[in-house]
Amino acid sequence: MKNVYFFVDEKGGNPVREFIETLPDKEQAKVAAYVSELKIQGHNLRRPLADYLGDGIYELRPKNRRVFYFFFLKDNVVLVHAIRKKTDKIPKEDLALCLRRKAEVASLKSLSEWS
Repeated sequence: MKNVYFFVDEKGGNPVREFIETLPDKEQAKVAAYVSELKIQGHNLRRPLADYLGDGIYELRPKNRRVFYFFFLKDNVVLVHAIRKKTDKIPKEDLALCLRRKAEVASLKSLSEWS
């Protein structure tokens, strides 16, 4: 992979980074490890670390947290949303939000690089 980017909303907010920063240090480290593995393996990353949800949206699966992402311009990853998973299925509203953010990114106006 070339780069991992965070989605940035129209107000300059960074919802995935903000979500990660609310987690305890140990969980932040776990998410960072999953993102690092995603950067190394890219499209080859599979369960139990990641899964494909459909419509180009994937999820990283650290414990009961989910970080949603998609691949952009072949070798780039965009992290678009993150949640604490409370049920077996991902809520439709969360998937819809991921798809809206993916469409926004297609206009190339809302990214900041993972660091």
